[in-house]
Amino acid sequence: MMYVIQLGTRSFTTLLTHFIVGAIILLPVSSAVLTNVAFGQIFPKNPHSKFGSNPHSTLTLQHPTKPNMVKITSPTKGQHVPVSKDLVISGISSGNSNSTSINCQVFVIVNGIKPYQQSTPIGPNGAGDYSKWSFSLTPKYTAIKEGQNKLTAKFSCANGPTSFHNSLNVTGVTATANATTAKS
Repeated sequence: MMYVIQLGTRSFTTLLTHFIVGAIILLPVSSAVLTNVAFGQIFPKNPHSKFGSNPHSTLTLQHPTKPNMVKITSPTKGQHVPVSKDLVISGISSGNSNSTSINCQVFVIVNGIKPYQQSTPIGPNGAGDYSKWSFSLTPKYTAIKEGQNKLTAKFSCANGPTSFHNSLNVTGVTATANATTAKS
């Protein structure tokens, strides 16, 4: 089989050659630079081969994961919380443990209602230590509504180009007998 791949104004010819146990893809490239390229081999279903005998096997590409720089610890994922009541949202972060980080902070947003709200650092090293943090959700900003509510914490530093997020859903309930209050 012969495939022609058109990329912008350039075209590349891809020759696909099949063998009994697999496939090899050849890409002749002369002056092009390829980035973010993943290569894989798919084996055909062949009951007489030790390769590819599982008809349900799949090829999975994994992306590198971002470090867990911030995490909401209370309330917990799926927890039932009372609607229209104050709620303490708390968590942990890498704080200012990295001495090269400048002015790192944790912000909270509820149900996508902007702007992000600044949390309070409560880490053991005093002011500015966001290794532990807390945010008091009050109706002045927004309130938990009945049903699903998305809580998001954002960790960012003044000298860092990237911010890190952690989200979880809680369920707002009206009957206080069914709600378990979040502990700080």
